[in-house]
Amino acid sequence: MKIILNDHIGSTTFKQALSELVDGAETLSLAVSYLQVGGWELLRQHTSGLSLPKMRIVCTDQMGITQPAAVERAIRSQVQIRNFAGSMVYHPKVYLAHDRNDRPIRFLLGSANLSGSAFNSSIEAGVLGDEQRDLSTLSQWFNELFEQRSAPFTPEHLREMAAKWRLLAALRARHRLHVRRLVVSAPAPTAPVEPEDADTLEDVFATIQLPVGLLNMDYARNNVRSIAKLREVLAYPRTAHSKQSSELKLLGFMRRGELTPLGQKAARAQSNEAVARLWCQWLQQTPDDELRAINANLLVAKRVFPQFWRLRRDVRDYFLANAQNPEDRRLVQTIELLCNARDVVQAFSLDDMRTLSALLTESQRVPEYIRGEVAEYFGNKGARTWREADRCDVPLAWRAGEASV
Repeated sequence: MKIILNDHIGSTTFKQALSELVDGAETLSLAVSYLQVGGWELLRQHTSGLSLPKMRIVCTDQMGITQPAAVERAIRSQVQIRNFAGSMVYHPKVYLAHDRNDRPIRFLLGSANLSGSAFNSSIEAGVLGDEQRDLSTLSQWFNELFEQRSAPFTPEHLREMAAKWRLLAALRARHRLHVRRLVVSAPAPTAPVEPEDADTLEDVFATIQLPVGLLNMDYARNNVRSIAKLREVLAYPRTAHSKQSSELKLLGFMRRGELTPLGQKAARAQSNEAVARLWCQWLQQTPDDELRAINANLLVAKRVFPQFWRLRRDVRDYFLANAQNPEDRRLVQTIELLCNARDVVQAFSLDDMRTLSALLTESQRVPEYIRGEVAEYFGNKGARTWREADRCDVPLAWRAGEASV
């Protein structure tokens, strides 16, 4: 039996123990109190060679911490995931590895739930072992738990669970961000990240949708990123080079070398705001299947724009007033990025957004499964064309189009 300690030099960590647990295994059985997207994605990384349809998980929504998005990911992966159905408090952290004959070969017990922080930054303790008597006891216990004391997640249950989680996650996140403002008088990149901060980021990014969308017209490639550039090309469409023509096609303004009805109207428009209104109305009125055939990224725009208007008014007003202000660029970038998330962020005040923005200044603070996409946003797509007024014109045009429908 091996002692597992996340924070003790020379000891095996829970992430290392997970690698040892699955070595030579066919699948796993897990009994955990709660499941988060970060933990699920970490598990997927370490179990890529295992049979997911044979995998069994029992978790609970008793405390509103298990993220519905994590359960849905497990279901889509064909994992047999069930919800504890008893009336007692459910709080185990049991990981069992099985061979191809379904015999238990190794166990991991401890304090770690299936979350990113538990396997990375939290102080956790446990044991990794392969004693046959213990394996037999744990296997019998889990089989009884799975077969007699749990129930499948039904669509109705998932809807109820999501409603409960949205409310509690928003309350938790807002409270944690408020506490952080009290204990960190001047948020800075060097401010220490507490476990509660890591949990806040887990809740915030649990509902983020990829690919990351922007609040402008940058949904083609690299030649037509702004409305001003679009209007330059539309003024002389015959002289547009092939890349520009291709990008006008991806935005709906050109087809087979000719301007579309949208392109013709935009070419006659007298202002950037008028072009933004025409484009947003076209997006709103065009069926998704048609947009997908032109450019799947147009559906990303159609998802992100209305989510901006679901943010709190103080957040929206600040963004529209400061989108071109370079002195607070990180905050407006954070607001734009979080337009790709649902539920929790819609309850955030401007102070909450500002506190969260400080937490995102170092990439290692972001949950591992989404870290690359967030870094790509801040370092590339989200760093360009802020001098233009497009990030004001396009959201306002979308709102005007919604009002006219």
